[in-house]
Amino acid sequence: MSTHKNIDRVCILVLLLTLLLTAGFMNGEKLGLRAAADEDAEGYAGTGYFTENDLDGSWEDNAYTTYITLSGDSAKVSGSGAYAYDGGVVIAGGGWYVLSGTLTDGSITVDAYDSSKVWLRLEGVEVSCADDACLIIDQAEKVFLTLAEGSANSFTSGADYSAAALEDGTGGAIFAHDDLTINGSGSLTVTANYKHGIDANDSLVVTGGTITVTAPQDGIHVNDSFRFRGADLTVRAGDDAIHSDGELYVESGTILIPECYEGLEAVTVHIAGGDVTVYPSDDGINANGAVSGTGGMGPFGGMGGEALPQTETTGTSAETWIRVSGGKVTVINETGRDADGLDSNGSIYIEGGTILVSLPGDGGNNALDYGSESGGELIVTGGTVVACGGSSMAEAFSASSTQCAILYNLDAAAPAGEAFRVLDAAGSEVLSYTPPCAYSSVAFSSPALTLGETYTLCAGDEWQEVTLSDTTTQLGTSGGMGGMGNMGGMGGGMQPGGGQSTGGFTPPEQSGDGATDFSGRPTPPERSGGEDGTMPSGRPGPWGQSGENSGEPAAPPSSPDWDESGESGGEPADLPSPPDMENGDTEAGSFSPVQTEPKEGTESAEAEETSIGTGIWLMLGAAAAVLVVGILLAAGFRKNT
Repeated sequence: MSTHKNIDRVCILVLLLTLLLTAGFMNGEKLGLRAAADEDAEGYAGTGYFTENDLDGSWEDNAYTTYITLSGDSAKVSGSGAYAYDGGVVIAGGGWYVLSGTLTDGSITVDAYDSSKVWLRLEGVEVSCADDACLIIDQAEKVFLTLAEGSANSFTSGADYSAAALEDGTGGAIFAHDDLTINGSGSLTVTANYKHGIDANDSLVVTGGTITVTAPQDGIHVNDSFRFRGADLTVRAGDDAIHSDGELYVESGTILIPECYEGLEAVTVHIAGGDVTVYPSDDGINANGAVSGTGGMGPFGGMGGEALPQTETTGTSAETWIRVSGGKVTVINETGRDADGLDSNGSIYIEGGTILVSLPGDGGNNALDYGSESGGELIVTGGTVVACGGSSMAEAFSASSTQCAILYNLDAAAPAGEAFRVLDAAGSEVLSYTPPCAYSSVAFSSPALTLGETYTLCAGDEWQEVTLSDTTTQLGTSGGMGGMGNMGGMGGGMQPGGGQSTGGFTPPEQSGDGATDFSGRPTPPERSGGEDGTMPSGRPGPWGQSGENSGEPAAPPSSPDWDESGESGGEPADLPSPPDMENGDTEAGSFSPVQTEPKEGTESAEAEETSIGTGIWLMLGAAAAVLVVGILLAAGFRKNT
């Protein structure tokens, strides 16, 4: 009987200990333990281009948030996961960090495990670094840089980087080895005096904030992809304003580029919404995939080879293209002599939105330039286009277009500021644009143009009447090869349509009904201001600190003079509904890029730490030990019965 009583007691003891351990796990957060979770379970939202964490610019503090106050050449850390080092601060673990204050000559460095997600919220941060990036992401799975509401933040880098920084490949005032997202509603000013403003080895996502970038080379340079939504971005750059070695996608928001050599450059460029305004000295938007040609028919049935990206690829060759399916794109280049508004080594697809281009009418300036020599096409199926430039290299719209489109090459260049207008048979204006540059060619298309109708084209003192007998029409002489206009030729030559020209014609009185008017240059919006003591990447552990004060941040380059006739870009536009990315009309030449599919069954990802804490391992060990002892005791008692 006593043996059976002892067995009962042992079972009761094991049960009580198990219940205590279970209660401990259930209340682990209160005991200072962090929950382990799948870091890859990050749900996608909308079109699948942005995760829910990308779009969360107002995450709240929690029991594990660490607060960092920057002060001169050091930092005060309240919480775990970060420490002051070498005149700056190192963030060594996944989790949530709130930063404020000033670093006079140092860096904020993220050096966590490669499976860690890191959330950084800037609440009035000013960082200057003379010989390295101000924000360095050495290692993490992904970093979310949140600009707190109402905050003004700035990063300013020096002109000469250290040997260690150069050896690491650092190329910007913000430099990331891994994926980076910028969100929130505050402001961030990035002033780079060496190379790029923001340099990301992987992908960069921007979904909020008012961001200003100034750099001697690229304003933003990414190796994988750049995705933009709902933010307000201004870039002044000596080379490309925004460069991606892969994709470049704009869904909404405002991008203003007052100074650059080229504006947006990538293998594929998709403007699905928003307002993009570029003042380049060369091309406005460039799809720069390389063309590999060995003769014969290319992938579009043309004369060249396949379109290839500049970066290395495996398997079948990737296409290069520019696609505009929504929003507004404005390109104005007042000095170009061999420049393009939209320039694609492959094709240009126009499916919606508004495109306005103004280039000088002399030189080899081409408002819409595509890879016709390698099988590329210029296909318009929707939207409004008025692209003014030179006639010597002008290319016509492709015959596979489904919306009426016209290339009109003038007999003589129209002067700068002279409106181009399209009037219907009743004399009502259906389209109007006043380009700031003189022009000798206009490529235009609008949903208001109807097949079989007669229109009068007015450019300065020159006018021409045309009846649209085909969807694509070419008028006047062009030096470019062009597409297959309604003459089916290689460009050039007068097209049918009853066209005539006169120097003294007064166009009919315009009613303005249904007119689309575009004029003026916008004014830029106001800007508000391990156990062995080493980290995963080999950076020293938390001992000692150094660093000298390099003085005040360098002043950004002066802004260009602005025309006062336009309106301010103002606040970021409201986010439009995502475009239909799946139901394109393939016969009309529409094309959908490969998208990241939303992960099924995933909820909005809570911010989590990736590594299981020491406390959890201890509790698991204790539970296992108690169970083993209980089993052995029970087995022994039963053997003796």
